[in-house]
Amino acid sequence: KDGMGILPVDLEAAGSPAQYRDDRLFIYLKLSGDTSCDDKITALQAAGHPTVEIELEDIYELGGEFFRWEFATAVASMFLGINPYDQPNVESAKIMARSMVAEYHEKGELPAEKANLIEDNVETHFYSPLEASNLKEAITKFLAQGNTNDPPLPYVSIQAYVPTTDETDAALQKLRLAIRDILRYATTVGYGPRFLHSTGQLHKGDFGNGLFIQITCDMPDDASIPDNPGEAVSSMSFGVLKTSQALGDAKALVETGRKMIKFHIKGDVAAGIDKISNCLEL
Repeated sequence: KDGMGILPVDLEAAGSPAQYRDDRLFIYLKLSGDTSCDDKITALQAAGHPTVEIELEDIYELGGEFFRWEFATAVASMFLGINPYDQPNVESAKIMARSMVAEYHEKGELPAEKANLIEDNVETHFYSPLEASNLKEAITKFLAQGNTNDPPLPYVSIQAYVPTTDETDAALQKLRLAIRDILRYATTVGYGPRFLHSTGQLHKGDFGNGLFIQITCDMPDDASIPDNPGEAVSSMSFGVLKTSQALGDAKALVETGRKMIKFHIKGDVAAGIDKISNCLEL
């Protein structure tokens, strides 16, 4: 916040030293006796990347790690000169989402968005100045907006408002690794709306060097939200709420000057994400 921040990157398979720029600190957390990643960490160290190794005797020490990193967040915030217990930009996204819900109750539908281009089952929406005639050109030009001349270096945040399945997990990891391997940008993946309460503050409160890819999809399997506990009457579904949060966060990002693009997938979600990945060339 306040133009400062440290980006946490998790759930990414370790790459070779050549796939990273000099903006990373690697944390190697391992169980005693597990050497499966030793060679990769040794290679990163030999290339000059800073690393921290933490070895646990057993999995029950994970509780201590939760405390360690919660405490580390507060300490890092002190050095950055920011308040670790304040999250003003999380609230701004909530305000935007509430306005979307209010419009739905008033008009019976959410704000309509017209796609800038449609290719097969992927609709592309531009939220920053961009011109493209096809999906490949759109994703390529969007990612080229990152400024690699001055620190802090760009990062890419993939925000997936889609069902959590093994197939979508694999597709999202394929997309983030393609971006990392081609551009050497730090990449993160989060399922929406839950990421809003972890890195949502960082996205809108940091230096402004993020490139945001929002992925949404149709929601044929939906469920009603009762207006009151135990009652069947419902004026809104979970699908409407989820879409409201995606629209609200997009608006909050754009209003803070962040660069963003949205892909709406109709039909097979994993196939749609793979189509985006296949547009990137190694």
